[in-house]
Amino acid sequence: MGPDTDEIRDALIRQWEAIDRAMPAIDLDRPSRIEGWRNREVVAHLSVQPVLLVRFIAKSSSRAPQVSLESNLAGTRPLAAVIDAAARDAAIDEYTFGKNLLTALPVLAAADLAVTVTTLQGPIRLADYVITRCVEAVVHGCDLIEPVEPDQTALAITVEALLSVLVEEHPELLDVARALPSRTWIDAATGRGAPPPGLEAALPVMT
Repeated sequence: MGPDTDEIRDALIRQWEAIDRAMPAIDLDRPSRIEGWRNREVVAHLSVQPVLLVRFIAKSSSRAPQVSLESNLAGTRPLAAVIDAAARDAAIDEYTFGKNLLTALPVLAAADLAVTVTTLQGPIRLADYVITRCVEAVVHGCDLIEPVEPDQTALAITVEALLSVLVEEHPELLDVARALPSRTWIDAATGRGAPPPGLEAALPVMT
């Protein structure tokens, strides 16, 4: 049995707060783990996430979701160029992660996670969208140099979410992937580490 919606919400909040606490020590012009991105671009990308969450929640509805957790995560690959350009543009502006959190956290805390929000990829259940933000926050927190130590529940949610994407196409590889240490699996699943033997053809599941 996976985490309930309150655990998902709380894990994202803790992960975002951990990133915010790390910000004063981050050298924004130092290269990150993402090729072509400095810490500045990673922070810019992260800083937009609370803003988007507030915007999506404000327009939430009871309509049926059409996008699953798995398709949302896998769907980041076709959007890679758009995401890259947006991060580079945002890095020029004064996006402040902490200031954006001050607005977003009360909204997230009060939100009904059963509603549907409409993102760039389409209508998705808010609880599933919050899981995708957990994945983003864990992965990009670790992209920073020095990396942000993930919240353990957010880390576990990220592991399971990426496994669920793998299972969509390669259910036979679940046991192989699940046997890997959490960080090794996340790095391989997101293209930040070499795929272990037996998983080369299936990874990365998202970028």
